[in-house]
Amino acid sequence: MTMDNETTGVDDPLGLPRGSVRSLLSLGVVLGAFAIAAYLLAADTGSDLTKVVIGGWIAALGNVIGFYFGVRSGK
Repeated sequence: MTMDNETTGVDDPLGLPRGSVRSLLSLGVVLGAFAIAAYLLAADTGSDLTKVVIGGWIAALGNVIGFYFGVRSGK
């Protein structure tokens, strides 16, 4: 009786299904970004630093969404 690595999950990172680690890392980055943005907004909404950080995150999110759908439409 032989078992291959696909059914046992031996080669999967942390023993989780494929894509789970990537999803957890992405979720952590997004939650961290929201926590920083929320802190900056709560501390001082009129600060130039707050405007730059929030604007940068919005621009980065737009780039990520554009790249995701751009790659999807190219397939």
